[in-house]
Amino acid sequence: MSSILVDPTSSAAGGQFSLAPRRFRDLDGRTVGLLNSSKFNSDNLLNGIADLLVERYAVKDVIRRRKGYFGRPVERDLAEEMASTCDVVITAIGD
Repeated sequence: MSSILVDPTSSAAGGQFSLAPRRFRDLDGRTVGLLNSSKFNSDNLLNGIADLLVERYAVKDVIRRRKGYFGRPVERDLAEEMASTCDVVITAIGD
């Protein structure tokens, strides 16, 4: 499956990307990582998402982490930690 990624802050030309292969069908028994971008209200959005996931699935654990600054990419050590401990990682921007 191929999709087009469009960046709303730049020209209309988008880049091509492919979705990662699905490793499992649902979140039952999985660890979900929530990566807070450090922007205002992103924690509120992620907490709401966590509540819904825990309510609808038998999520094993929810791990919450926060980026140092929203205007920069996630720190390598934080990304590696989340990749090694989480089955799924969700991030949010906020505002």
